[in-house]
Amino acid sequence: MKIEAIEELIKAGREIEFRYKGKRFSITYYNDDREKNISVCAFYEKPIDVRNANEVFELKIGPNKLRDIFECLPDDAFDVY
Repeated sequence: MKIEAIEELIKAGREIEFRYKGKRFSITYYNDDREKNISVCAFYEKPIDVRNANEVFELKIGPNKLRDIFECLPDDAFDVY
């Protein structure tokens, strides 16, 4: 999926799930008084909280940044809610 499309989904507050190397990951949001409001995690693991799409793209799974992973994954690896 193009990185620009994912960025627009994040800015719109859409929840995103994706599959990578046999694991499922999610990008979700929360609306409380925490400064950061985007959570990224593998299912059933501790989330990492960030402020914006650019910070999401800089997170790593293993040695690879999400930006690079997203650009390589086929569209059917993503579910958008």
